[in-house]
Amino acid sequence: MIAASAWGSLAQDLNKRLLFALGPTLRIEQIASRALARGSNKRTGFSLNEATRTFPGLLETAAQIVSAWIHAQKELIVRLKRDRALLRKHFAPDRRALRVIAIRPSLSDPHDCGRTVTRVGFSPKRRVIYKPRRCDGEKLWFAALRWLNRNGVDSRFKIPTLLARKNYHWMEFLRRTDCRSSSAVRSFYFRWGAQVALAQILGASDLHRENWLAVGMQPILLDAELIGSKESRGRRTRSKDRQRLSFLLQTGLVPLTARDRAGFYEGIAPLDATLARTDRVSCWPTYNGIPQSPVHYINELVRGFETVAAIFANRKSARKFYKQIISAARWPRETRTLFRPSAEYARILVESLMSDRMTSRNKRRRWLAQKCSASAATRAVAVAEACALFRCDIPKFSERHRRGPISSKEFSAAIAQLKSASRVLRRRVCLGAPERKT
Repeated sequence: MIAASAWGSLAQDLNKRLLFALGPTLRIEQIASRALARGSNKRTGFSLNEATRTFPGLLETAAQIVSAWIHAQKELIVRLKRDRALLRKHFAPDRRALRVIAIRPSLSDPHDCGRTVTRVGFSPKRRVIYKPRRCDGEKLWFAALRWLNRNGVDSRFKIPTLLARKNYHWMEFLRRTDCRSSSAVRSFYFRWGAQVALAQILGASDLHRENWLAVGMQPILLDAELIGSKESRGRRTRSKDRQRLSFLLQTGLVPLTARDRAGFYEGIAPLDATLARTDRVSCWPTYNGIPQSPVHYINELVRGFETVAAIFANRKSARKFYKQIISAARWPRETRTLFRPSAEYARILVESLMSDRMTSRNKRRRWLAQKCSASAATRAVAVAEACALFRCDIPKFSERHRRGPISSKEFSAAIAQLKSASRVLRRRVCLGAPERKT
């Protein structure tokens, strides 16, 4: 069922993971070894054994990564074999049998002992995305898009195929494609504006740039885990003078400023005009191979937002949506909660892998414990954050609750903010945009 090429791609992924974690220290050791060789005029080899003696933290970090990686890939392969009939039915009905020719893990941050989003290839044109978590957020999001199509939004939204399992799911693989015309770009931003309003209504958070993909004239949300999940109360109250963000700003779709007192969020929001300075922006549409900035399509973006706002301004429509979509959603007892942005965890992780934190056993662990304790919501959260980061995971938390994705009170409050949010959307998208020459 699994070809040799797939095992080769798995080996490359493990090598990449180890290089990410051990590379900073090994490069320092290699530079020192070369400098010593030049000074003594003798040929001195670079030995991994010598590096681990000088930096004992390398071995314990490598052991954590390899152990978690093996467990995560074993789990994936077991699920692949168990679901092969269902996978063929939903994603490759024209094939008699499925043979895995490629497996590409690490398409997301690692969570829960090295588990990552993974692309599985059955042929060059038949691929599927594996996500090692429930898909309640995706189900709610795409059900809401279908509802909009039936209730006033003429531009059709693309709905990817999903195969839900108990604690994981498979999703149709989508490839980034160009828009064929400038009108297609305008349609893209109209749809995206409508989805920004929907994200606000559903109480979404952390919808950063890596969670979106531009597929022609369709903006596709790839990760809806934090749809309907509010930031942890602990994080919101970490600083007494921290301002409460509006529903729009909580989505993570638009850039924040220092005045928001919400931490560092530069270059992360998908509708941040400063992304134009980066090499690759997969969340923006392209036309003739050129990424199209939202700044140049702000009117289409706002028009899409206001179209959805007008639908929910009608109380009857709002009640209908809440009953048919939100109340009808089967929501798990435990949902993910966010104490810090993923980007903040990633920065702490990279800092922990510097060579001076590898010079003795447990030094990196102690540094992480101290770093997390300085700004965590509670001591228990700090301990959990440090343990996850020590494994080179991005920490992930969940909390128990008895209600659905969003309460009627929060739903009404989010709708009440839609009118003013369109003006905020226009201003925030234009933040950092280059001035046009006159």
